[in-house]
Amino acid sequence: MLKPKELMYVVFSFLLWLIVEYITVWHSRFGEWMSYMPWALFQYLFIILVFWLFLFVFKWKHRGIFVVMIMMMYVFEFLWQNFLLLDIAWFIPTSVLLIQMWGFLTFVPYWILKKEMGKHKKVVIFYCLWPVLGFVMATLM
Repeated sequence: MLKPKELMYVVFSFLLWLIVEYITVWHSRFGEWMSYMPWALFQYLFIILVFWLFLFVFKWKHRGIFVVMIMMMYVFEFLWQNFLLLDIAWFIPTSVLLIQMWGFLTFVPYWILKKEMGKHKKVVIFYCLWPVLGFVMATLM
């Protein structure tokens, strides 16, 4: 059974995943997104539960979880056929954007619940810049 903070992490992360996915991918293709339900929701929940496991059960250090995050990020983004990762010119900027987004979705809810945002201020700022980088990249395409 999940403890209250752990449940809050899962719920808060899930809501953020829905919001970020809608903003970044599905805002113009909402019907298509709905056609992937409930499987898309299960994927988001699976990803969140993997991070819950490493954060709350195994209590891994942030660096180890960051490595897991990078590996999962590339696996899922390639499974989802993120076309920007397949373009050599966009691979690095897209990787930075994805690290910001996945870091935002993985660590920021955890640090909010643990009241550790100030402790990780520089990284939080970096993770929270994903909308800015996404906007810049979108204007350059």
